[in-house]
Amino acid sequence: MSVTVYSDVDFKGKSATLGAGRHKLDPSMNDCISSVRVPAGWKVTLYEHVDFDGRRVTLEADTAKLEGALHDQASSLVITEPGQQYSESTYTNYFGPDNGDDWFYFEDSTTSS
Repeated sequence: MSVTVYSDVDFKGKSATLGAGRHKLDPSMNDCISSVRVPAGWKVTLYEHVDFDGRRVTLEADTAKLEGALHDQASSLVITEPGQQYSESTYTNYFGPDNGDDWFYFEDSTTSS
């Protein structure tokens, strides 16, 4: 299983499918996550800034439209699968710049006939 983030509301537009871990949005696609598919038992924490700081929101279910401050404002995210238990200090100490952070890019999910 995995989490899918979309550039548009209602699970439309460009998308990226991601597994558990820490992920940074490629700078060319920064600030454009509008909806997120979250499998049962998984958690996704979206962060305002690319270095996993700033405002944040945690999602535990499909979200067709991000509301509030992080709609089209997220730059990094942490995905936790069922059974994983991490604290903020674990994220900060275990991962760091150039030490396991993954950049991700959106794929164009539109098809042309």
